[in-house]
Amino acid sequence: MMKHRKTTRRRIALATLSAGTLVVTATLVTAGQTMSAFTDAAMLNVGPEGIGSAQFDIVSVLPGEQVAEALPGQGMTVPIAGDDSFVPGRTVTVNLGVANNSADLAAAVTVAVKPSDPAGYGQAGSSPNITGFLRVTVVDTTTGQLLVGRSATDPTQGVPVASASGVIGRLAPRGAPALTDGSAWVAGDAGSRHDLAISLYYVDSPPTVAYNFGQTALEVEFDGASTS
Repeated sequence: MMKHRKTTRRRIALATLSAGTLVVTATLVTAGQTMSAFTDAAMLNVGPEGIGSAQFDIVSVLPGEQVAEALPGQGMTVPIAGDDSFVPGRTVTVNLGVANNSADLAAAVTVAVKPSDPAGYGQAGSSPNITGFLRVTVVDTTTGQLLVGRSATDPTQGVPVASASGVIGRLAPRGAPALTDGSAWVAGDAGSRHDLAISLYYVDSPPTVAYNFGQTALEVEFDGASTS
């Protein structure tokens, strides 16, 4: 049997976060064309039953239990609780799920929080860029595992955006028909979905004074490959 590993990637725009002087109003708008779906490779099964292919896919599960599987060039903004008080010394958190959408193939999945602008700096328009002052923590709330950062409970111990990537690990096959983009989440087999808490801490340091009304544009990227 000859197998070609299959891969897929999902990108979710977090938001464009705006930092004000005393009271911060975070403007949640689509941060550009930041969510993409990529064509799956084929998996060749050479044996008595001939050659066939199996579908492989991963999907994001948004707050409100909506499945996200956008076409290339489409963006989607994820609401962030506490965005109206995002000042230095504060933390905002977003909860996202990632799920194997394949009936029979397991998935090996990674996560990264990264800039969503084309240049890769987190720049949002002409506003001062506060990306360098953010520290990222990602906790897999399904397993309790710390994926990104140095502490699961202290967001000040998060890592810079440039280092914000981690391994979620193996997601079991869904064991049920695939879900479509925009549909309500329907659970599959145990172990086929993991939920993440993604925290962004805004460092409280003197240089942030020069970044009043600054912004950052970020996205969460899930990357998956089929595995045994």
